[in-house]
Amino acid sequence: MTRRNLSSAENYHLWMVSGGICTFEGCNERLVVNTKGKLTNSGIKAHIIGHKKGAARHEFAKEFGYSDGNLEDISNLMLMCYTHSKLIDDPHTRGSFPPALLFDMKSKHEEWVRSWTDEKKKSLAIVHKRLGPPLTTLPLTEHSPNIMLEAIESQVEFTNFSPAGWEQGKADNEKLYAKFVTRINKGKYDVAEVYAISPIPLLIHLGKLISDTVPLTVYQYDREVGFWVNKAPDKALLEDLNPTTSFTDKESNELVVTISVSDTITDEDVHAILGENQDRYDILIKNPHVKRLLYFEHVQQIQKLFKDNVEALHRQKKYKLIHLLFSGPAGLAIELGRSINTNMWPEVVVYEFKYRGTPRYQKAFCI
Repeated sequence: MTRRNLSSAENYHLWMVSGGICTFEGCNERLVVNTKGKLTNSGIKAHIIGHKKGAARHEFAKEFGYSDGNLEDISNLMLMCYTHSKLIDDPHTRGSFPPALLFDMKSKHEEWVRSWTDEKKKSLAIVHKRLGPPLTTLPLTEHSPNIMLEAIESQVEFTNFSPAGWEQGKADNEKLYAKFVTRINKGKYDVAEVYAISPIPLLIHLGKLISDTVPLTVYQYDREVGFWVNKAPDKALLEDLNPTTSFTDKESNELVVTISVSDTITDEDVHAILGENQDRYDILIKNPHVKRLLYFEHVQQIQKLFKDNVEALHRQKKYKLIHLLFSGPAGLAIELGRSINTNMWPEVVVYEFKYRGTPRYQKAFCI
């Protein structure tokens, strides 16, 4: 028997009642997947009662009021991630998922979605991953406060670290930003969400571009658990950063800003590329390492030190140029870019870190 294709309205309905999240109990996966290089809002439409004889749970069709003519009804479908759709149908595991369990799972999930749909904000995602292979999913540690309606992406790996390559990277960012503005101007999005794993200069530049648009939530990737995070699940467990700042006045019209979060930026790093004659403002946290700044509360703390103090120094000294050397996570890089006020600040030179490079920091471009 040929299956009936769902109508557009039915597909949209299934997406909406599922909230764009896998219906399997306990799964937090947002169903934004990469299909032939394009991000789309889609999941696997899994049957509770299988479509044909021998399929998972098909023998229960009559008991639950189904026949060959209505197995494509929305009531018999669950929107799932690939992993869980395979789990409930695989011959080795399907026995653990009887129809009653799946119908109950579907009912509870859709009831939960109805409870918050009216309060949720509609979001547009920006996926900026120019290091390594493209992202295919966006799993979060907890359910997002937003309903993601669409995603735009920049996921071609960045490999050309020459001056021309950096300029092309900026141009790519501007094209992405143009798409972002076009979508936002349609007026159907309340907020935007950013997921990024890319070279730091490109992320600082991206942050500067999107600073004056809709409210943003910037997620960071926790490599240990494979989830994207924003706010800390338990603020009581947040480690104290104990940030320290220092300012050295060389009576210069240029300011060097160093922010040491993932690693310490040394005097040798600065002197190797800029000498010793510029004013310098340093932000350093206790015990810098790559796992220190996952959550928004910490990111906000360092971003505020950067924005407020650099602005205060510039008001006093009227700098002609600012050099920014940053060792830290992607999310903070975007927030630093959002802090750069091009109407009030001079040009900001951003640098790329290469551990095996000589020197370790090399100029990328100016903002």
